[in-house]
Amino acid sequence: MNRTRLTPHPMDLPPGLTSIREAVRETPVRATCDVLVVGGGPAGVGAALAAAQTGADALLVERYGMLGGMWTAGLVNPFFEATRNGWIVTQIVRRLEEAGAWMPWRWAYTFDPETMRRELERLMSEAGVRLLYHCLCVDSIVEGNRVRGVVIESKAGREALLANVVVDCTGDGDVAARAGAPFEFGRLGDGLVQPMTLMFEIDGTGDFAQDSAAALFDAMAQAIEEHNLGVELPFGRANYVPWLIALPAAGTAAVQLTHVYRLNPLDPADLTAGTIDARRQAAEAVKILRHVPGLQGVRLRRTAAQIGVRETRRILGAYQLSLDDLAAGRRFPDGIASCAFGVDIHEPAPGAGVPSGHGATMQPYEIPYRCLLPADLLNLLVAGRCISGTHEAHASYRVTGTCVATGQAAGLAAALSSARNLPPSQLSGPSLRAALIHLGVALP
Repeated sequence: MNRTRLTPHPMDLPPGLTSIREAVRETPVRATCDVLVVGGGPAGVGAALAAAQTGADALLVERYGMLGGMWTAGLVNPFFEATRNGWIVTQIVRRLEEAGAWMPWRWAYTFDPETMRRELERLMSEAGVRLLYHCLCVDSIVEGNRVRGVVIESKAGREALLANVVVDCTGDGDVAARAGAPFEFGRLGDGLVQPMTLMFEIDGTGDFAQDSAAALFDAMAQAIEEHNLGVELPFGRANYVPWLIALPAAGTAAVQLTHVYRLNPLDPADLTAGTIDARRQAAEAVKILRHVPGLQGVRLRRTAAQIGVRETRRILGAYQLSLDDLAAGRRFPDGIASCAFGVDIHEPAPGAGVPSGHGATMQPYEIPYRCLLPADLLNLLVAGRCISGTHEAHASYRVTGTCVATGQAAGLAAALSSARNLPPSQLSGPSLRAALIHLGVALP
């Protein structure tokens, strides 16, 4: 057994010790496959299903005991951009509709997270995707500039997974970063990322229907003052928070409210502090809501297992999508997904006097295949919120429906590349676009 040993004895450690030396080890290969998808959130689901339905031997590795990522572990509703991108997106929506777990809400749609978990697993089983839960990707396996697979850690220990093509759907770009891909983090100027939000669900909402975020903010602020509740809302008056998002089960809602600021989502200490603070905010928010007319009977059902991370690494690729592209509603010869969601920047530093850019002018636009190709690395694709784009562009394409769309494009590209023994960077972007259109993706 390999063990990490300290020399000298731990009781005699010199002050200021900053590193240890681990034992050299042989890492067993657990599995090989055509396409390895790391991360089972919306992007990973799209990638694995697309690869398997194209004929590839697809393996998906996921850190939680479920698929869906922010949909399920994060309780994130609504399902934005659910009707624009066809193929796998449509399959998921159809399953939820058939299960009675799908409903319109304002300009979007909501779903039942438990049904989402089950239906995603059914889709994977039918497509022949191999699943591996409860595994954390801890390193990338690279030969020269070619990504060969990843190293995972689990209850079984440290093991390797090898593949012809790897698709990084970790959200944070973990595989790409560990392989040496360049990336950006946060906005230009101060490097801050958007705040994290811990979603939670309530019941007892009755017939309450929210008109706007501002109206609910005002009602909550009035309740705090009139009833001397002694709490403070973690945001100012804005159009993006707070929202009570009605769910398919009568009288229930997902709540988009908690905000924690100036934290690094890649630091476990910051993630811990943010989660604890946000869970406190959720409990306090329910106490406030009970004093809002029409919501006197609300009850906290559950908080999410995973805090919602809006932004971390943005991997630099062959093309970086920008706010100029969004403002122009730009189309691309290698466009593989479309998006019409607004530039939704939750203020990273309230009170700092720095304009966030929230609500910047944009038009429906396309995402080019080149945004999925990390610079200087072969046999690796990225999908989801970690694709190549600026801070402002990212605030639009980070929503879950668009993440599935980039995932399905990456999965198809990975399957075609594996079958043709080509690195994804040599796959024709326009040809990939044509194949997606043939599969029902709504591109002009």
